[in-house]
Amino acid sequence: MAFTLAVGTVPAVIGSPAFFVASTLALCFLAAAIAVHDLASLLIPDRYTAGILVVALADWWFQSGDFAALVWRIVPGGALMLLLCLFDVAYGRLRGRDGIGFGDIKLIGVSAALVGLAGVGAQIMLASVAALIFSVIRAVRLRRPLRGAARVPFGTFLAPALVVVWAWLPAAW
Repeated sequence: MAFTLAVGTVPAVIGSPAFFVASTLALCFLAAAIAVHDLASLLIPDRYTAGILVVALADWWFQSGDFAALVWRIVPGGALMLLLCLFDVAYGRLRGRDGIGFGDIKLIGVSAALVGLAGVGAQIMLASVAALIFSVIRAVRLRRPLRGAARVPFGTFLAPALVVVWAWLPAAW
């Protein structure tokens, strides 16, 4: 999977600075690790999410190194995480079950530090479409109806969508 992501991003990073290429390759490996692990266990290990945060901090360092720029990378992601946690608590009280896992919330938060809120919007849109297609294919293959209560390994789609946004939509962030 990491190889597929890397091959898919090559056209976007040709001619880019070496740091951008290295960051993209690191993100490909981290996204593949998250996708496979989440698909198998419905969990996103913190070490992979922390790896994405390291890429975001390194990008900040190489881009500007300005502390104010770092704050503008970190604060929106933290605020988004807080809002998503509040949404999850409200959803849980209304529906009696979790709506989004905390691993997904953390992944979205560090994604905001890397690609900004606009990039996260594109990331969530891409991941949602991919997760919907996955759910339909899975339901057809298993000959079961689609259920609103089905658990979906959303990190499996969020992580590769982050790589796509990072490499192909730099204008979004």
